[in-house]
Amino acid sequence: MDSIKDRRKALGWARADLAKAADVDKRTLQLIELEQSLDDESMERCRKALDLAESQIGEA
Repeated sequence: MDSIKDRRKALGWARADLAKAADVDKRTLQLIELEQSLDDESMERCRKALDLAESQIGEA
């Protein structure tokens, strides 16, 4: 499975874009991408935001 960072970049999103969509702090997202965060709730929010964005692209 692709990492959150890989998926974000594939969408052409900046870190700030995903942080906003997932309602997480940009620093928290940075730590998640560096695999230095154990915040499961924030990681799940990021995954859900990416899933939604990818599904919307697939529908276009």
